[in-house]
Amino acid sequence: MFKKLISVLLAVSFVFSFAVFVNAEESTDTKLYTIYADGMLFQREKEAIIAGTGKVGDKITAELYHGKKLVTSGEGVVGKDGKFSVSFMAPKGSYTQYLIMIKENDEYIITLKNIVFGELWLASGQSNMMYPLSQSKTGAKMWENKQQLSPWLRVLLVPGYPEYKGENSLTLLPLEKQDDITDAVWVTGEDMNVYGVSAVAYFFAEELMKKLDMPVGILNSSLGGSSIASWLSRETCESDSALTDYLAEREQYVPASKWKENKQNVYTDVTGNYNQKIHPLKYFRPTGMIWYQGETDISWKSEMYSRAFTLMQKSYSDLFGFKDELMPIVYTQLAPYYYGDETILPERNYHYTKIQQEYPHSRAVISIHDIPLTYLVPVGVIHPEHKEEVGQRMFFAAEGLVYGKRETYTVSTIKNVEIRDGSIHVTFENIGDGIKAKGDKIIGFAICDERGIYVPAEAEIVSHNTVRVYSEAIKNPVSASYAYCTSNMRSNLYATENGNLALPIGPFVTNENYMTRTWLDQPWMDCDNEKVWFNEADPYSAFYNTWESENAVISFEGSHINIKGQNEFTVNPTITYTNDEGDKKVYRDVQRNYTHYGELSFSVRNNSNKDVVFDYLKLYRETFMWYSPEANGSGNSSVVIPADGEWHEITLDLNTLYLYANECGAISPNNMIEYLLDMKFCFTSEGEADIDLDNFRFIPEEENTSFRFEAKLSDADNVWEFICALFVSILGIFF
Repeated sequence: MFKKLISVLLAVSFVFSFAVFVNAEESTDTKLYTIYADGMLFQREKEAIIAGTGKVGDKITAELYHGKKLVTSGEGVVGKDGKFSVSFMAPKGSYTQYLIMIKENDEYIITLKNIVFGELWLASGQSNMMYPLSQSKTGAKMWENKQQLSPWLRVLLVPGYPEYKGENSLTLLPLEKQDDITDAVWVTGEDMNVYGVSAVAYFFAEELMKKLDMPVGILNSSLGGSSIASWLSRETCESDSALTDYLAEREQYVPASKWKENKQNVYTDVTGNYNQKIHPLKYFRPTGMIWYQGETDISWKSEMYSRAFTLMQKSYSDLFGFKDELMPIVYTQLAPYYYGDETILPERNYHYTKIQQEYPHSRAVISIHDIPLTYLVPVGVIHPEHKEEVGQRMFFAAEGLVYGKRETYTVSTIKNVEIRDGSIHVTFENIGDGIKAKGDKIIGFAICDERGIYVPAEAEIVSHNTVRVYSEAIKNPVSASYAYCTSNMRSNLYATENGNLALPIGPFVTNENYMTRTWLDQPWMDCDNEKVWFNEADPYSAFYNTWESENAVISFEGSHINIKGQNEFTVNPTITYTNDEGDKKVYRDVQRNYTHYGELSFSVRNNSNKDVVFDYLKLYRETFMWYSPEANGSGNSSVVIPADGEWHEITLDLNTLYLYANECGAISPNNMIEYLLDMKFCFTSEGEADIDLDNFRFIPEEENTSFRFEAKLSDADNVWEFICALFVSILGIFF
């Protein structure tokens, strides 16, 4: 009873003392910056810095208390500029809650409550880092259930557009570096406002808390649509004249003499975000940084992005107190997205791997091309809602890079490439226990010969770190690529740890003299994927059937597709959609140009009791104009498939194209299929038919061809064929 009474008296005494502190604060000149508040977190076992403003010459003391026990303290004096900073050495990370008491000239004036020490990380980048927990696939359910998060999660929420002179950075953008972020706020996991934290950062922090068993803090500072240039200080940028000139050409560098606060762009201009959202955090000592950015800068020259990235890392290292080392950065490659015909996303992602190799002991990069691309319609397809996997992979990388948990902590890199016996052998580094495919078959490889035309390739794991890549269509290969196309989420090769899949192998090409600009994944050719993702303009990005049919039913039978049709039936790979205006459009990440190929082959098996005829392949240039290639060198477009239950090969000559399948009408090289709108495989049968299709493959063109017309009027068997031949003869006069 006596102990309880003493506890109550002490509590009352403390509350009374705190009230005195609050009243004293109202009359004091000393103010802490807004980035300090109750419930905040400092990095363990590093310098903890308290900063603010006050009266010149005043002595400021910061005391750290555990209960009534003084743990440590630091003191300083307000300088001539009216600013002060005092520091003390932070204790070990733990769940202990502390008080920080601030004295002005030996009089207590401010108290910070519920202060903890643990791991502190900076999270920055653009929209996919800014993307809030409340809108992520997992976080949305937590938000709906009003689930409180861990009280040991501490987040400094930096607003997207901080206040400056009573306005936000969309209106006014300061020339000078700022000391504070006046509308930043610290929240704990028990505050529902914490759901505004970056989803990636949250899932990263969640794993960190579990493994380190201590509080974790996030300095949450990002902005959607921002260029890496906006996260650089002026001095940093100007230290590299080549980068400065490049940014000036792009109108992203504005000299100080021409800076106008109400004219500058927070998204693109150098210092736009740095001055307000990074520099004021200089009083913190984070362990490292997680970074998710690059969509805005996808058109940058790779060399220039690399320069900017290195400058950012080095300048942040200085800012956050890394004396003789670089601040660790864990960053991610970008999720698949279509940026235009002239921009190949895998090239940037492959370059991200190279950036890591420049400073491998302070950088780690993860690959995320395999993560589902589903999204909330309001935020668009460029913002996949699956952020949990990204944060967890960043943690996996940080565990190795920073905490020494593992030697493999970054995307696998190529150790050696050997070409022999018609195959390319690729040996990897950074693959943990070894490489492994997710599924029975490796998907994602392409291969080319001296012609530089890539075709889908077979691949097999021949040792724990080596893959053999090959194709029947390529006899003398010179280069192989992996996951090197816009929609590459089917690629399924991983590094492993303890037998489990770890980080996915990132995009690469073995010989950069043969870049893969002609390559787009064609998942319909595998005949084993019922659904495929298309990166189309909103709202058409989604999973779709790989194959469609008319007068037939399609089913997937493991490694092939089965078709049950009747009389005249058609199957076609899904490469088009109809928009809201009723126009038929080709998905923009689908192959349209087939002039690089000379043949298309596929296997067919007739399970019926009667012969089935493959009539023709319709290659549509326009809605009502189509060509059919010659089949099996027969002089026409059709092939009889016998009812023998055996697999048969059909080879279509893409350099012998018949207009409307009339062999008498025209023979044209594949220049006519430079822009395909659609393709359909047409069959006929007497009654019901049951066939299987598999093993579609394109064979590169042997040599370049030019337009030629060979109208065969003499072979016309009817009026329609005669008209067709006559039409082509006239058409040929103009080419």
